[in-house]
Amino acid sequence: MIKVLHIIDFLCLGGAARSMIAISKYSSRLSEQLQHQVISLKEAESSAVKLAELGGIKFFEPVDIIARNQLIAEADLVHVHYWNNPQMFSFLHSELPPTRLIIWFHVSGDSAPQVITRDLINYADFAIPCNPHSYDLPIVRQLAPEIRQKKVGMVYDAADFERVQNIQPKPHNTFNVGYMGALAFSKMHSEYISMSARANIPDVKFILCGGGNINLLQEQASELNSLVKFDFRGFVEDISSVISEFDVYGYPLCEDTYAAAELNLQEVMYAGIPPIVFPHGGIKKLVIDNYTGLVVNSELEYSQALEYLYHNPQERLRLGKNAKQYAEQIFGAENAAKQLNPIYHRLMETPKRTRQWSIPVDGSLLDEPISLLDIVDIPAQFEGAKTFIESIGDIAPQFITSLTSEDIDQLFAADEKIAHSSTLLGLGEGGVVQYVNYYPQDGYLRLWVGFILERQGKTSEAMGQFINSIQFGCNHWRVFWYLAQAAEHLQETSILQQALDKLSYFVPNFTPAQEMRERLQTLLNSEFDLSNLNLKEINYIIFPDWTQPEDELGLELQQVIQSLATHPDNKKITLIIHTGNMAVEDAEIFLSSVAMNLLMEDLDITDTINFSLVDTLGSMQWQSLLPRIYGRVILSNEDKLTLAQASVSKLKTYQLDSLIK
Repeated sequence: MIKVLHIIDFLCLGGAARSMIAISKYSSRLSEQLQHQVISLKEAESSAVKLAELGGIKFFEPVDIIARNQLIAEADLVHVHYWNNPQMFSFLHSELPPTRLIIWFHVSGDSAPQVITRDLINYADFAIPCNPHSYDLPIVRQLAPEIRQKKVGMVYDAADFERVQNIQPKPHNTFNVGYMGALAFSKMHSEYISMSARANIPDVKFILCGGGNINLLQEQASELNSLVKFDFRGFVEDISSVISEFDVYGYPLCEDTYAAAELNLQEVMYAGIPPIVFPHGGIKKLVIDNYTGLVVNSELEYSQALEYLYHNPQERLRLGKNAKQYAEQIFGAENAAKQLNPIYHRLMETPKRTRQWSIPVDGSLLDEPISLLDIVDIPAQFEGAKTFIESIGDIAPQFITSLTSEDIDQLFAADEKIAHSSTLLGLGEGGVVQYVNYYPQDGYLRLWVGFILERQGKTSEAMGQFINSIQFGCNHWRVFWYLAQAAEHLQETSILQQALDKLSYFVPNFTPAQEMRERLQTLLNSEFDLSNLNLKEINYIIFPDWTQPEDELGLELQQVIQSLATHPDNKKITLIIHTGNMAVEDAEIFLSSVAMNLLMEDLDITDTINFSLVDTLGSMQWQSLLPRIYGRVILSNEDKLTLAQASVSKLKTYQLDSLIK
């Protein structure tokens, strides 16, 4: 009996785990000699454990590293299922007992942070890209021919077609375009909603299955008056029942997607549903344009492809038939197992070997290119940043520049590029945020997260990351400059003063900091004059959304003013109206028209409540004003952005009805 121990970051119901379960099930069916086991580096989902055990895989939950290494030592083969994340990299850097080690890459491998690196290939006894595109990457082609032939092969990620056997189309009255997978822009195309809604198709319905930022997608659809076109189903386990409703599979992914051999794409093709895709990641080698589906290159082409397949049902049938035949011949766990089992048996003819990260188990270290990390001494406190850089290879050099360069122009340029990181590289699987969560005391990871947050407009959160970065040892003078800029934006004068003092010490001739100090002094000398607001005993504040239609906004303001003007204590009340981005002069004109409407209804507000208008205020000004505010009147249409930034959460709130006596 040959024991194959699978190591996976997270045993769940996601694609890589399902592929592992499917390949193990069919591998055992084809060869009774093979016995499959699995360890999950994170706590496994019970539903996935059950699915694995139904597939004949024995699940182990080792209590510590010693127990885990004991299982590794007892296994004949160790099969690692790789995608970039800090848990997996920590495992690969750990001291392992002698093994025969296979790494199966479940990523396309050409976009950061999901990169197939030379170190990963060198570390394995056998490396397996899971699609033709990844097998043809330069990192593979540049291997010495004898090394490539000996230790690299291609096996598609394995879909279990038993999930989608005998699907019969369900009758429906709409033209249904399916999508299954993560509903987040780290995976799907950022213009998915707009280019879908743009397709001129009557009675179209976009059926989306999966978890993610559904609220954001719904908001985008609402803004286009197209929400009725989209049906968000959430996570669906019984995918066959959903696929039976699809006419077309619209699967546009983002440009830097790490999609490799997408199981959902294999499954819908096996079911005879024609896909429409962009040529990004491993997808470009899964769909044959105009034969098994349509491959498009722009948002306009995507919309046009949807319209084309709607108007040409015979073409849908032709593409769907070809897709099914192709999937049966090329994809699926049984086909994958037929390729993988011989690799298992071949490796059994070789001895177990010890290994060390960055030292090739085959070939010579002298043949390996020298990395900057090999010659620069990185302090142990920045181990997380170093590991993150190792995980992405040379695909995103701005990170190693930010960590190691001594040239200030290079540093500023690299930091700016990090700030513009894609959603995937910054916030997605294997990205900076995931690494900082694993290495929370790494100052450089904190710094990089700060750049990304500030770029998103989350200046307060970014400032917190810059402060943490300094606390955790990242004290290059430019970090104080980034902190000072954030503090000035938020008018946090105490933090700004401290940051400028540090800059004066490290770089006394840094002109931008000198100019900022002058602005700080002006700010400190200026006081917020509350007397101009005519504050009284009872002061309410409202935050209208001035972007709303004038009729709707005017009616709501009229109701608020009327309620306060007829209040028994109206002479003790001042209503503060926040103008936001609306010019104060324009707001005054608008309120004059509201007062005129009230006058026409026989309500003269001249001698009742006071009005005061305030525009954008800094944090110090809010600190002066808020203690004088009695409460906030809640409107139906409010300026949510200002509410989030104005620190008014502690104010007592009042519904309009509660003000009416």
